[in-house]
Amino acid sequence: MASGHPQGDSPTAEALTSSRRVERLEHEGRVIAVSWADGYHGTFHSIWLRDNCPCSECAHPGTGQRLLDTISIPGDIAPSSVTPAEDGSVEIVWTHGGHISRYAPDWLRAHSYSGAGLGDRDAPLMLWGREIMHDLPEADYADVVSREETLRDWLAGVDRFGFAILHQVPIRPGEVTRVVDLFGYVRETNYGRLFDVRSVVNPNNLAFTGLPLGVHTDNPYRDPTPTLQLLHCLSTSASGGETILVDGFRVAEALRPSDSDKFDLLCRQAIPFRFQDEQTDLATEVPVITLGPGGGVAAIHFNNRSKAPLVLDEDLIEPYYEAYRRFAIMLADPEFEICFGLEAGDLLIMDNLRVLHGRTGFSAAGERHLQGCYADRDGLRSRLAVLNRQLIGMGAPSTEGRTTAPARPPASPAPGPR
Repeated sequence: MASGHPQGDSPTAEALTSSRRVERLEHEGRVIAVSWADGYHGTFHSIWLRDNCPCSECAHPGTGQRLLDTISIPGDIAPSSVTPAEDGSVEIVWTHGGHISRYAPDWLRAHSYSGAGLGDRDAPLMLWGREIMHDLPEADYADVVSREETLRDWLAGVDRFGFAILHQVPIRPGEVTRVVDLFGYVRETNYGRLFDVRSVVNPNNLAFTGLPLGVHTDNPYRDPTPTLQLLHCLSTSASGGETILVDGFRVAEALRPSDSDKFDLLCRQAIPFRFQDEQTDLATEVPVITLGPGGGVAAIHFNNRSKAPLVLDEDLIEPYYEAYRRFAIMLADPEFEICFGLEAGDLLIMDNLRVLHGRTGFSAAGERHLQGCYADRDGLRSRLAVLNRQLIGMGAPSTEGRTTAPARPPASPAPGPR
């Protein structure tokens, strides 16, 4: 076993004077162990390190994209030496040619895949229910468009809670798409670049009536499903129409331990969803609950109005309906709901693969008009990552999406196409 110990008195290595400096290096065979001054420990395989060498021979200096072809790396690649460099980085000289690689301690820490390293990279999701009703993630439009810190925190709220509210958005047709421009691009669908939500004669969707709508995710019949939905309230004088939101991840994680067989059936069995009108015929099959690579809940597809007739093995029909009913009953439990109204100028953004939304019914008297559109979550997360990168360098830490503004009292609001 070989080992190296960085010297803490190097005047040029800021990393060596912080709690994140590498304190000990060890390697045996093809595995390198790295220990940091704050007690964190990670192990790295030689093939992984060599594949991710950041030097200009292995990665393009302008784009950062990989130049080294993974298949060109010998399967038995191993370090001939592992030592601390003057700047605090970890320097490895490799067998098979003597190539030299250097890795910054913070980069190794950020990409650690051993032990707690996997958990360190999990998104800081906040699973919620009615307990957050008086502490919603929200911000004012003027602050979001004028201050990057506020925009960053508002986007972080969407990412963490699966929704957020924006107040005092200009009451102009099409403004909802200009909010999308703050972080990404509009996802155009058969409903157009944007859509109006108000009662119409001969509607092609129940969203365009005054009927109450149970909680659901939008467009489960579309592949891929739109990942973000925005709704901007332009006017509201009708009685009723309060928005209902439910954190689908919270409900799914409550179902998992209480009835694992039903949870597993909803995860593994895809079911059909379909939407048809004169111009459109969309259909796909997807599980109600989708799990991610680490086993956590990654997506919810639940829309009772768009669920097509089930085509399952004969012995699965009754068990599946039992599982579906159990999940649907939990989604309607007031413990998991928040309910509020949108005033004219309010805008609601939702993660359509996580947060289910619905509304109470509203009267035909008065006016109620919302405009909505869809967007993509990866655009929001890209903008958030860039803002974090820029603002952290300026010393502006994130408040993880929480603002101090009080929750608005109920008024009037809610859905678009389903």
